Amino acid sequence: MQTFGALPQGVFCGGPDLTPRLGIDILLELNTGLLRTDRGISPFDDPAKAARFGEVYVVESFREGLKMQQRRRDPSHYELMPSEPMPFERYVELLTQVVLRPLQGVS
Repeated sequence: MQTFGALPQGVFCGGPDLTPRLGIDILLELNTGLLRTDRGISPFDDPAKAARFGEVYVVESFREGLKMQQRRRDPSHYELMPSEPMPFERYVELLTQVVLRPLQGVS
């Protein structure tokens, strides 16, 4: 399992469901049929921003095969992406193994 050494505040998701939407959260490489490594589901380093999407959960760890990096204009927005090209089903399997803990006191 990997933990967040580079993110001292932690990373938060709105809700416990990390099911990606193919074509929205994650994209296929047309030549190979495998997932691209530059898109993924969106956690935040600001729990208030994650709260817009449901109860706030702390991302405590994730498995090898996933990577997290800051993406887009909002500096608090991150994406949890495949670290290498893989089938969609493998990415979904890895996301089911992400360890989440409910965060109390954020609304």
